[in-house]
Amino acid sequence: MFRYLNIFVNSNILKPDKMKKIILVILLAAFTKLNAQNATGKMFPAITGETFDGKNVVLPEACKGKPTIIGICFSKAAETDLRTWLNPAYNQFVVKKDTTNAFGTAVAYDINYYFIPMLNLVNQVLEKSSQDKIRKQTDKEFWPHLMFYTGGLKEYKKTFEIDNTDLPYFFVLDKTGKIVHVEKGIYSEKKMNAMEDFLEED
Repeated sequence: MFRYLNIFVNSNILKPDKMKKIILVILLAAFTKLNAQNATGKMFPAITGETFDGKNVVLPEACKGKPTIIGICFSKAAETDLRTWLNPAYNQFVVKKDTTNAFGTAVAYDINYYFIPMLNLVNQVLEKSSQDKIRKQTDKEFWPHLMFYTGGLKEYKKTFEIDNTDLPYFFVLDKTGKIVHVEKGIYSEKKMNAMEDFLEED
């Protein structure tokens, strides 16, 4: 990465002041990715919530014994990106399809996955007063995989080392509840494939 930056400097393609800005942007992007990945290797902290279909769930206790994907967002802005994962995750991990991988082997996953909007206290009050409305706006097929959460956020932000609350984060847990991989942001096939690699390893 920096080798190419040196080429730009030596050839005078970029002025020094612009060069500093580019280096800063690259370092900030790398730092953001590093922070999220620092959660890898930690045990996922306990989160208590209620699924859209009314079941009380304590994570990761309810997930032990199976690999698990947990998506979390800390703001309304991040919730929009989190929702881009709903259909792909449902189709990949819930819908029964007669599909095979490149080696002709049937692909099937026996995992848990939950998406949790973890909003600030003000938004929690607003959301709680309209939970029925939210349910009606969400297909019932998703209800077992979506959780309402009410509680503090500081502990989780610290544990996950979240520095950008405008993005959703997706944690892959092994069968014991340990975080083995982290992705963030809007859905992409590349990110989904990366998470699947860790599910297969498990």
